[in-house]
Amino acid sequence: MYTILTTDEFEDWLENQNLKSQTQIENRLNKVREYGHFGVIKNVNDSVWEFKWKSGRRIYYTYIEEFKIILILGGNKNGQSYDIAQAKKILKKNQR
Repeated sequence: MYTILTTDEFEDWLENQNLKSQTQIENRLNKVREYGHFGVIKNVNDSVWEFKWKSGRRIYYTYIEEFKIILILGGNKNGQSYDIAQAKKILKKNQR
């Protein structure tokens, strides 16, 4: 249902996650791709949304028409304010 694109910043963040986390993230993203099921999400402003996990993990993304999602950045609840600000900067940089 959805095509998921990624930023370099997201790819760098994902590579630094442990194998268990990478598997959990990929499983969640596969549900979005195949079924359009996003799970728990929240609009954090300025076209940036977040996937939320109970563990505190966050993935920030934006949605563009034609069923495409761009994964911008990942993080966790402890650094959420900083991560959201960074996600907004990355989004603006990539919209040029």
